[in-house]
Amino acid sequence: MLPMAAMIFIGFALAGRKIELGTWLLTMLSAIVIVLFSKIAFIGWGLGSAVLDFTGISGHAMLSSSVIPIWLGWLLASSTRRLHPAGVILGLMISALVAWSRVVLGAHSMSEVVIGWLLGATVSLVACRSILSPVPARYLALFSGLFLLFALNHSLSSYLPTQIWEIRAALTLSGHARPYTRKDLHRSGQLIPSASAPAPLPVIG
Repeated sequence: MLPMAAMIFIGFALAGRKIELGTWLLTMLSAIVIVLFSKIAFIGWGLGSAVLDFTGISGHAMLSSSVIPIWLGWLLASSTRRLHPAGVILGLMISALVAWSRVVLGAHSMSEVVIGWLLGATVSLVACRSILSPVPARYLALFSGLFLLFALNHSLSSYLPTQIWEIRAALTLSGHARPYTRKDLHRSGQLIPSASAPAPLPVIG
């Protein structure tokens, strides 16, 4: 998602669409902050829901539904359209599959991906409404070719240890020895954990 988001950013910038770019960035950054807060709140303090099996909003679901609809809507748009509605809808559908894959892989629960997808879809819809005139697609088409090359060559992709960063930030802020886990949530069976911290375990890193 990050290379695709970078292409949209560069495309908007080259097209001189500062208002659209600012709107999309502001809403996306707000969504990213919400996701991080939800994860850090659980990892550091165990704030979640055992009933909903919720330990934090899915970042993958949020990013996919905030990036793919804009990318496809712009890529399929003609010179007379702001964003192609079919591209936006197709992007939302594809991002829903990305979100579902997180459930299938056991990385997130249904509640976590649904909230993440809805949050990202809100970002996309706000961005769509901010585009008041056609946006030249030639910039995005060029970077889309570069994206395909990036996707096909896995050696070019780099792994960002975001989960480790989140854990370290949560432990630093909470002062706990180890992160809360989904097992801790279901063991307690509470919406909000007790005041006692989990038993100390070795901290990552």
